[in-house]
Amino acid sequence: MKGLFKNNFLAVWTNATIFSVFMLVMGIIVMIIPDQTLQMYFTMIGIVGFSINAATAIGNEFSSKWGKYKLTLPVKRTDIVKSLFLNQLLWLIVGSFFVGIVIALSYMLHGFSFEQFAGMMNLSALGISISLFMGAFFIPLIYLAGEDKIIVFLTISLLCATGIAAILFNINDAAPLLGTIIMIISSSLLFILSYPLTVCIFKRKEY
Repeated sequence: MKGLFKNNFLAVWTNATIFSVFMLVMGIIVMIIPDQTLQMYFTMIGIVGFSINAATAIGNEFSSKWGKYKLTLPVKRTDIVKSLFLNQLLWLIVGSFFVGIVIALSYMLHGFSFEQFAGMMNLSALGISISLFMGAFFIPLIYLAGEDKIIVFLTISLLCATGIAAILFNINDAAPLLGTIIMIISSSLLFILSYPLTVCIFKRKEY
């Protein structure tokens, strides 16, 4: 299991490094310029971007034939799927911490109002929910339909995740916190339920 997780991590390391450099440059700009709109874009791009990067681990598996080779090793299919879901969570956490540190430094340098802080927290919750929804849709879909549709399903998953999260986020304008709570719980539950579904699909595959 540890080897599977390490392999998934290394599979996206190069892309993650390039994206991190981009986010670092953008983060410096965010810390210098105290603009809330810029902070909002940075937050969404950072959290969702790292999660999209994690999703490419599946594509790398298929393109390198590593996915089929792993089946010849003494590992369970449940562990293979579990490693992908854990990899998705890891990069979501990395993105959240990266964004959180930059925004915190920006606030320390320029100050902030409670409304601004609350808005950024809600936006972060939106980014996290989009990432969870996307992973919940994308991973089982790619095992169901095949590796040749990776880009298509990644795009569809991201669009669906964004739409659902936005609807839940705005479910109650009179009580924004309620919508945020519902959104986080829904995305987390769907991500968790997606794991046994993916395992079930994968076990039916001949390869």
